[in-house]
Amino acid sequence: MKRLLTPFVVILLVSTGCASYRLGSMLPADVRTVYMPTCDNQTNEPLIEQDVTQAILSQIQMDGSLRLAPEEGADTLLRIKLTRFWLDPVAYVSGESSTANQYRMNISAAFVLYRRADRSVVAQSPSITGWYDFDFAGDMTSSKAVALRPTAEDLGRRIVNQIVQYWP
Repeated sequence: MKRLLTPFVVILLVSTGCASYRLGSMLPADVRTVYMPTCDNQTNEPLIEQDVTQAILSQIQMDGSLRLAPEEGADTLLRIKLTRFWLDPVAYVSGESSTANQYRMNISAAFVLYRRADRSVVAQSPSITGWYDFDFAGDMTSSKAVALRPTAEDLGRRIVNQIVQYWP
């Protein structure tokens, strides 16, 4: 009898440890839809707000924890400020310590997700950064244009992950 009881006790202990674990979103039950206007670009880099906004909206749709909705029908509003844009050299031409051939594009943002009804905050972050390493090819303007989309996607992924991993 003791031999049969031991596996049962182990299973019981393991399963009780997972009793409060949930798959999927950890958002409150009243948060199912979101409206997000175009990001507020407070950086010195012009026009990045369009690409970043589109990338975040795509990440919200891909994640599936929230559905996009018009402002008047959404449970929540997501406001995003792009606060900083910068490039860091990460690799140099062999033998030339002052000539970079690879850069990291960084975009930092602040976000607040709040309930539309009472403006209570659901999730927020004063600073979150997305980045992407890219090779310098041709001119910097063209190279930056190629790197913007994956940088924006990384930022969007990080923002959405922070929102849906809300721990009440």
